[in-house]
Amino acid sequence: MKKLRELFNIEEEVGSKVVTDLCDDSRQVIQGNLFVVLGSCKENKRKHVEEAIARGAVAVLQEGGNEDHFEIQNDVVFFSTPNVRQKLAEVATKFFPCVFNHVVAVTGTNGKSSVVDILRQIWTEIGINAASIGTLGVAVAEGRSQLPNNMTTPDCIALHKILNKLSANGIKNIAMEATSQGIEQCRIDNISFDVCAFTNLTQDHLNYHKTFENYWNAKRRLFTELAAPQASFIVNFDDPCSQDIRAVASDRRIRCIDYGYGAADVKILEIEQRESNQRVKILFFGREFSFILPFQGTFQVYNSLCSAAIAYLTGTDYDRIIEVLEKLVPISGRLELVAQFRRSARVYVDYAHTPNALQNAILALRSHTKGRIVTVFGCGGNRDSLKRALMGEIAEKFSDVVIVTDDNPRDEDPCKIRKMILEGCPSAAEISDRRMSIEAAIDMLSDGDSLLVAGKGHETHQQVGNKLLSFSDKDIILEKLREIV
Repeated sequence: MKKLRELFNIEEEVGSKVVTDLCDDSRQVIQGNLFVVLGSCKENKRKHVEEAIARGAVAVLQEGGNEDHFEIQNDVVFFSTPNVRQKLAEVATKFFPCVFNHVVAVTGTNGKSSVVDILRQIWTEIGINAASIGTLGVAVAEGRSQLPNNMTTPDCIALHKILNKLSANGIKNIAMEATSQGIEQCRIDNISFDVCAFTNLTQDHLNYHKTFENYWNAKRRLFTELAAPQASFIVNFDDPCSQDIRAVASDRRIRCIDYGYGAADVKILEIEQRESNQRVKILFFGREFSFILPFQGTFQVYNSLCSAAIAYLTGTDYDRIIEVLEKLVPISGRLELVAQFRRSARVYVDYAHTPNALQNAILALRSHTKGRIVTVFGCGGNRDSLKRALMGEIAEKFSDVVIVTDDNPRDEDPCKIRKMILEGCPSAAEISDRRMSIEAAIDMLSDGDSLLVAGKGHETHQQVGNKLLSFSDKDIILEKLREIV
């Protein structure tokens, strides 16, 4: 609990009012809450405020005016501000205090989940209480918990509650994914990031941002505005956008570390693809190392080196980092080998839901698949529709057999989604039922083949309309294999 004067610049007697919690859903307000008005039209805002007050809200934070001001109506304090989301971040930081040694933000189109999970594994292995926050939930050494509404970057209030709880439980280091929407909506404002990392930028989320430029500018804000003055940047040198971030670092006089084939700091010298892992040779801040990475795919080499660079900047010894990289635990739903049968046919699941991620996953399997690659995938509804045909083209170009199915259609007509995908892969088979498509793909596998089931990865539900149906690609695969073995 906090007094209003602890949250806002209010010296008057009304500042002694006690706030019990922050809430941005009028239906969930209870006595003593500060209600935060986000979104909705003017009429709906009025109704939400009335409902919140009726439920016991003692104060309301809302957008309005050119400067912060407050007024009292019927003993309820109304605080108005030019940017309610930025002000909420400021208030949430005060209401849910936390102290960490290091807080890291990772942004980019692909690889965020892997980077934060690998980084958490490195920290944990060397004895640091650490947590990762993102698509895979909140992970600590003891296990994982799901994020509210399955959001990669939780809403501002939920995020600060999580950070407050982690701090109270002795967590010292935090690695979190920073999505473009989360950055643009100020969900991670007022968090002191001492390391900010960039993985790559490819097409995604244009349904929300409308243009690729807007999408990039949202991510760019992490480096131009949210990084602490004493922060360090880590960038994928081989992605063209990294040059922009390096320019930002130069302007802000911030240290910028790079990784990749063309990098100077963490340079890839050689990657040898093997059947179930990779031998990697790198130049790591001037020292040469060779190690076995227990993941497949060049993209996971990049993700691992990004994590390694962050670990180094946050105080971990060179040799210890390399040692831990060889002991990494597979990341759920990231080119995860689910089963092997008929001597050498292998079945994988991957979260790939962008053109670039799908191509990387298929090519990773191609490097050690003696037979055919069979790809099963779909595209989510209410998301960037322009990438659907592109993903179809990629699947058809790099796979031997393609089956187009449903992903999470949400509020869209799944038939129309599949039709858009099939424009890019006209020779693909179409099986709308995802379970049936996976079963059909397994039935056609021969020795030496690889099956990639892409799009949902770690997810355990399928969203159809307003229903959240229990569904796991991995469970379907294992059930089918039990029938045929």
